[in-house]
Amino acid sequence: MTLAYASTQCLRETADLLVRVRAYQEAGIPGVELGAGVTIPTDFRRRLPAGAYLIHNYFPPPATPFVQNLASADAEILAPGRRLVHEAVDLSASLGAPFYSVHAGFVLDPRLERGRLVFPADAATKDDTARSLDRFVQEIADLAAYAASRGVMVLVENNVCPRHLVGQLLLQETSEFEAFFAALDARSVQNVGILADLGHLNVSATTLGFDRMEFVRRLAPRIRGFHVHDNDGSADQHRPWSASPWIHEVLSMSCFASVPRVLESSCTDLGQVRFEALALDEATVNG
Repeated sequence: MTLAYASTQCLRETADLLVRVRAYQEAGIPGVELGAGVTIPTDFRRRLPAGAYLIHNYFPPPATPFVQNLASADAEILAPGRRLVHEAVDLSASLGAPFYSVHAGFVLDPRLERGRLVFPADAATKDDTARSLDRFVQEIADLAAYAASRGVMVLVENNVCPRHLVGQLLLQETSEFEAFFAALDARSVQNVGILADLGHLNVSATTLGFDRMEFVRRLAPRIRGFHVHDNDGSADQHRPWSASPWIHEVLSMSCFASVPRVLESSCTDLGQVRFEALALDEATVNG
């Protein structure tokens, strides 16, 4: 089983997906997560070389961009997102990926402006948050059932919460995930885990004032994958991770020895992507 992957977003310059994948493979990077940062040829499925792949969130991107929010109360927003994640599960199954990962939802719907999400100025209420979580639980329960029929697990990624987004997001800290899984367990929903994004975790822990290692320890049985990158706690900077002691501590925990981890650091060139990705393999071995 492949444990170390590099995301297509690690190199920021625009590049054809197939060119990026072949470059990663030629550099000896074990696996590739297909996500952001590339242009997508229309026939990429047929031309994708054999290899170990994961599919992440908003992939393949639609011809007409939209806000993906599986917690939305707006049927017109929810419908295209629902179609996209089901198609992504199908693609995951066809590529032999062990899981498909999706972002946690938003409490209130942001709008898309010039490719960026702009969140409402109005503060969300506790009732808004509770209702959005209920909707997200239902969507993930439905997606998990669909994915199980195709031999794919669904992982939900923790949101990143800088100061200006407090109150706008679902699933940032430990208690929120515990409530989420309690709701799924009450419905006897299986086949759902956490994609623990360590960069997101560092920012959210700084903003909201919780212990990032307690998050990892308490949710360890639910964590089935990692996104790995670093920051200074103020923003989602996607810095290289290999010099970060706390991330090494997480990845070396024995309970995560067989958990896949995906490099999401922004790298200056392919050599740095290779170095950072292979360091994930080394962390696995040492663990």
